[in-house]
Amino acid sequence: MRLRTRVLSVCLCGLMTAALLTGCGGKEESAPAQEDTAEETSAESTDEGQDGQEKKDKLVIGTSSVSVELAESGVEVLEDMGYEVELKVFDDYFLPNEALVEGSLDANFYQHEPFLDTYNDEKGTDIEMLEPKLWNFWAGIYSVKTDSIKDLPKGGIVGVAEDASNIDQDLRRLQEAGIIKLTDEEKDQYDIADIVENPYEYEFVQADHIKYTNMDDYALVIGTSNTMASFDVDPTENLLQSFTDDSLALGMCVMPENADTQWAKDIMEAYTSDKAKEYVKPETGFEAVF
Repeated sequence: MRLRTRVLSVCLCGLMTAALLTGCGGKEESAPAQEDTAEETSAESTDEGQDGQEKKDKLVIGTSSVSVELAESGVEVLEDMGYEVELKVFDDYFLPNEALVEGSLDANFYQHEPFLDTYNDEKGTDIEMLEPKLWNFWAGIYSVKTDSIKDLPKGGIVGVAEDASNIDQDLRRLQEAGIIKLTDEEKDQYDIADIVENPYEYEFVQADHIKYTNMDDYALVIGTSNTMASFDVDPTENLLQSFTDDSLALGMCVMPENADTQWAKDIMEAYTSDKAKEYVKPETGFEAVF
């Protein structure tokens, strides 16, 4: 039976408001120590780890709504080590970093290094990603019309992303697969208008999430595995070709002053364990890189 991790809070963030939808969780209260033995009791309950760092009793780890299973993967091992673990799930890509900086999280696990570097540069923070990186998603060309790039049908619709950055990535991958050719002009970002050869006579349509659940309407679609999985579409099915960018692997992040603590080392031991690797199934759209 899969581990049932307690997700103790969910944050939804809109354009102008952030609402805390759920928050629960309690901790058993121990009987108060006698006054004359308080110092002794405190010393006995403090477990010193390596480098003189105190080993925490409880760890609070933040994640995003599309990375929950990754965050759950190491919980059982951490609990076996004696930690109480609380996961906080955010439907926003900035709040987990904000919470880490202000101290309500011990660690977060949801982002790749380019996003973290941009965040640190823009916010003046110094969040650190621990090594090794843990999981990666892939981009893929999918079709229910054929099971091979060599046998692609002629004509029809190709579903690509809606935003400029991801359209650029989609077109570069379609060119790599030999489906289109882009202009020889060097550009930071390519657009549909930059397609100069289209031998399959495809029409390229900007469509994000709808393309995953309506694949019968498309000759092929290109998208990301974890996003497909979030819409309950198995990203291992109907896959013609996949593309992985090692720089986009997700990693565990902490504040730099905590990077060498025993509890941070224990987190990495737990999340690189065999149990963690077995917990995350391929249909989630992630693959281990540790």
